[in-house]
Amino acid sequence: MYKFEHNISIFVFILFLPFILSSDGDRSPFYQNCVKSCSKANCTLEGAFQEDSAKVQDKWNRLLNWSCNDECRYQCMWRAVQAFQERGYQVPKFHGKWPFKRILGVQEPASAFASLLNLITHMYMYSKLQEISVRSTPHVLFWHAFAVVCMNAWIWSIIFHTRDTAFTEFMDYACALSMVMSLFIAAVVRILYRRKKLAAILLFLTLAYYVEHARYLYSGRIDYDYNMRVNIFFGAAGSLLWLGWAWRARRARRYAWRLAASTLLSAAALALELLDFPPRRGCDAHALWHFSTAPLPLLFYRFVIDDVKYSMPSLSIKKST
Repeated sequence: MYKFEHNISIFVFILFLPFILSSDGDRSPFYQNCVKSCSKANCTLEGAFQEDSAKVQDKWNRLLNWSCNDECRYQCMWRAVQAFQERGYQVPKFHGKWPFKRILGVQEPASAFASLLNLITHMYMYSKLQEISVRSTPHVLFWHAFAVVCMNAWIWSIIFHTRDTAFTEFMDYACALSMVMSLFIAAVVRILYRRKKLAAILLFLTLAYYVEHARYLYSGRIDYDYNMRVNIFFGAAGSLLWLGWAWRARRARRYAWRLAASTLLSAAALALELLDFPPRRGCDAHALWHFSTAPLPLLFYRFVIDDVKYSMPSLSIKKST
């Protein structure tokens, strides 16, 4: 996920909206003239791109639906980066994102690979969760649903970092928020499981807000700063609820330390996303954030499994093969 560089007033936001949504790289005359010349010289009605520099990855680019104009923007982006560096300027962003070298057509290889690692750890721990016999127990079924939401979110993160389009951006943002809000809902349900009416009301309000926010994201008129604040709000709220519960349960439930550790490490990892530094050796802050979160499901799901076994000792546990 990326955000606006500065906090600005509503008036300035409306007045200069076209400029806010662009970046230093794609605003530069060098880049704009390059894209115009390239499109005029190389693009046909079929969208074929003829430059030799694109032929090596042409098969993968076609597979990922890279159009002629996309290829022109990609080639001109790196020419502009070279021009910026030759003049002693810092590497700029283009269309709100740092420049990356594509690998087999993948737009952001490091972030895509890091997202894959997160998916793998969720899948691995979900297999451990499945060792608990469900038997239609709502407490266990809830965590199965939570795991599915998380795995779905990381699948769309992989897709988005592989190919950034309006639809993949929407799915990445909407599914990322679904994972954050699911963690918040899990804390509410766990803490208020004896007060079912209050938990149901909070659950309904949270889901209603999610549906409305997803509708807003689908409109395409995204305020990325606002979307980031929504994620941070629900992430912080869920983290505080979980930490409060872990502190109160620390003596009776020795395994609560795993919950506290995963929550605090997640908060520390978020600092990487907020730093937003340029790519170094193919990794930017966003990719490093995803890499740092990959091991955390090992802690969190172990807490979930221990908590289910402690709360419902009558559940049978399948033996690992």
